Amino acid sequence: MNPDPHISALVEALSGTASGAPALDTLRQILDAMPVKVGLFDRDRRHIYANRAYLEMMGATLERALGCTIGDLLGPEVQRSTMGLAKRAMNGETVSSEGWLTQADGQQRYILRLHAPHRMPDGAVAGYFVIIQDMTERRQVQDDLFRLAYYDPVTGMANRLMLLKHMADYRSMGEPFTLVIMDIDRFADIRTSLGQAFANDLLEDLAHRMGAQGAAFDLIARVSDHAFALLVAGPCDRPAVERALEELSGVVRSARSGSGGTVFLSASIGVAVALPAHERPEDVLRDAEIATGRAREQGGGRQSWFDPAMHAHVVEQVRMEHDLRGALQGGTDLWVAYQPIVEMVTGGLAGFEALVRWNHPERGNIPPGVFIPIAESTGLVVTLGTWVLREACKQIAAWQDQREPGSAPLFMSVNLSTRQLSDPNLVDVVRDVLRETGVEPSWLKLELTESAVMDKAEQSIRLLQDLRTLGIKLSIDDFGTGYSSLSYLHKLPIDSLKVDRSFVSAMHQSEENRAIVRIIMDLARLLGFDVIAEGIETSADANLLRALACDYGQGYHFARPLAPEAAGKLVGGDLPWRPLD
Repeated sequence: MNPDPHISALVEALSGTASGAPALDTLRQILDAMPVKVGLFDRDRRHIYANRAYLEMMGATLERALGCTIGDLLGPEVQRSTMGLAKRAMNGETVSSEGWLTQADGQQRYILRLHAPHRMPDGAVAGYFVIIQDMTERRQVQDDLFRLAYYDPVTGMANRLMLLKHMADYRSMGEPFTLVIMDIDRFADIRTSLGQAFANDLLEDLAHRMGAQGAAFDLIARVSDHAFALLVAGPCDRPAVERALEELSGVVRSARSGSGGTVFLSASIGVAVALPAHERPEDVLRDAEIATGRAREQGGGRQSWFDPAMHAHVVEQVRMEHDLRGALQGGTDLWVAYQPIVEMVTGGLAGFEALVRWNHPERGNIPPGVFIPIAESTGLVVTLGTWVLREACKQIAAWQDQREPGSAPLFMSVNLSTRQLSDPNLVDVVRDVLRETGVEPSWLKLELTESAVMDKAEQSIRLLQDLRTLGIKLSIDDFGTGYSSLSYLHKLPIDSLKVDRSFVSAMHQSEENRAIVRIIMDLARLLGFDVIAEGIETSADANLLRALACDYGQGYHFARPLAPEAAGKLVGGDLPWRPLD
């Protein structure tokens, strides 16, 4: 094998003469060309050599550095901080360390420093080398990555990962702690209506105010788009935590954008105390978020402390959601019941209201009041509502040919949820179902709750107008329980008002209650709507409503919601309530 000519040249250059002068000069040139900083010290910690990069860091010439300690050049604090490393090197160890160093020019540099013994030919330690590598750029990259990983870019606060890290540290040290989740109510609506920039300004201002007022908390982190976590170390002092949270709620209410714009803010607050039963930090976070959800369900702007029953409830909700999804896919456990709607004057059958039912294979019949809220909260209600609409339309199409000769066509009322009203495809879905089932549009009446319509009145009016162009009928359900405005009510393209059962059941208690029902009916007639009263339980209820000229009624006095087979018998004219009147 031929020798490497570059290695041969280096050997020749360093071999020099007997005095070694050429070799030392070449070595000095090599060391001065290196970016790594090299210094050689005697046992008294005085410089006896340094390369160019080292001298630039020290702000000194070689002549100035020789015979001086590092303390003479950079100050006694640097001298003290490296004393242990120097001692270990002179004891024959090679040790490394890293940290920040202030150069002679005042710049902060992050360095990796190696102390190694300088040995004589006989092995005795004559001093030590210091070899320094500047790692500032790498450290800055690491710091940037750390900030991206553990801090929120909008508020500068710690994020979810940093929160979990702190909780894990507390657990490993056996330190008890309490976790608070503060979720800003209606933040999505604020962002949608006022824009992302305004929302970010609010968050930045809120983060600043929380940082200034949150001395009671050991860490404040942004853990989601509109939720913050607050960590309190030590045994839980509930009164103290509650007082701190009251103050923090005031901070939330005072938040404003950078431009000075304000909106009313409130927060749903959930609190969980770390317990031995919590195996992971995520478990504490989960429980705090469950408690926050409970505060939100109760109307927002309040505190809720976690208890184990909440977790069991959430687990049950998740299982129920899973089973409901399966029921929608299978199409066998869900079915539609039909409650008759009766003409109050003649007692004849006018139509039906379609009501979804769920016969769970293991749990039996699950009340709508249990599974409908789950469908609403998960968005499944859109799919469920479409399924009910299609089933109800198929059924009313089949019943039209079975009705009493000469009677008017029956109509089918189907409820629409708030989520369905927000579905941009709703009009197309209704149109497609009508086409698929062959139902005349006038046979279908969609019922919408008063609060859902009035929540976004202008948007609702446009939607109802689009639905009305299909030829279907529209009704406001539970009228009187929401917050209707007469300025909008007369603009709604609807056909019916449905008097809520609470008013019907209270009619016999006082003249004032009867007057409320009478006023609703007078208002409906003035606006050209017909009136349907629900919750008619007795013949006395029915007689009084007839005296008030109510158009239609439904309730247990006539019939409970019926299976399709039983409801079909009514279509043929077998009306059991007629003899009772």
